Amino acid sequence: MFSENEVRQEFLDRFDEIAAGATALGGVESIDGGLTVDRAAAAAQRMAEGLWVPDGSGLEAIIERFTRPVHLVQRSTFTLPPDGRATSKHVTAQVERARRPLERAIPSVGRIELRNHAMTWAGTGWMVGPRLAVTNRHVAELFALESKAGPGTAFALRRSWTGKSIRPSLDWYQEYQRPEESRFRVTEVLWIEPDGSHDVALLRVDPRGEDGEALPPPLALDTSGARAGRWVAVIGYPGRDSRADHSDRERIFDGVYDCKRLAAGRLTAVEGQRVVHHDATTLGGNSGSAVVDLDSGKAVALHFGGTAGLSNVAVHAAALAEIIRTHGG
Repeated sequence: MFSENEVRQEFLDRFDEIAAGATALGGVESIDGGLTVDRAAAAAQRMAEGLWVPDGSGLEAIIERFTRPVHLVQRSTFTLPPDGRATSKHVTAQVERARRPLERAIPSVGRIELRNHAMTWAGTGWMVGPRLAVTNRHVAELFALESKAGPGTAFALRRSWTGKSIRPSLDWYQEYQRPEESRFRVTEVLWIEPDGSHDVALLRVDPRGEDGEALPPPLALDTSGARAGRWVAVIGYPGRDSRADHSDRERIFDGVYDCKRLAAGRLTAVEGQRVVHHDATTLGGNSGSAVVDLDSGKAVALHFGGTAGLSNVAVHAAALAEIIRTHGG
């Protein structure tokens, strides 16, 4: 996140402002010698050089909140949380320049809801074709399983412990402090990639919502646009992930979970046309999120997971497009 000198210098120039907001939230007292600009400068230099070792001080979360904020989504547009905390002007400018294409993409990303299941929702999905949505294999396996192997492989919905069929749907809203819903039934699980392959599943969606509305349009795939350094936005539904440090999670996400969010970041590595890595801020629930290129407004990848403090990983749009061609009919 500090590979850009401009962002690192902005962080140091505005350090008093950032530190004041962070200290008000608590959790930074463990930094030996206090939260000073000299300590922050030394840490920033080690981070830029790839030599930083997490020390449990909370400094990483403070920097992440400044350089990789997570926007709220309301009425299919996005805004920073109204907490008054400092956010990088450089990063904000990257997102603002792509506001129009991002606002076109937001309505096509939804939360996968579950009925007759212990969980109320499972992850994120988005439209990739007429009546065709994509999510992760590990999300789809919560409500579906293979019912016929070999040629003509088929999938069926799981049943709850009471014997009722689990009923998945996609809700294109679930926005912060907005009660509206736009729920579409998943009519068929078309495909779940096998273990050892890409973390991808394809869903057939009802053409009309529960209130008679039409499906949102599919997101176009940018099969050649994934290059390290490109700015992207991850659109999805970060949940209250118990695997993340509680204090850091609250500091970054403002205690707001389970609703649609937009998080900007950069592609950090690309493995051929199979996997891309990015540094946008995510949690569990973001599984299945769309990774949208800020220049093209197209999806360059399907987010599927990551390791805290290291990297997030996503399926390259080229691999996704091949799966859609083969199994999305």
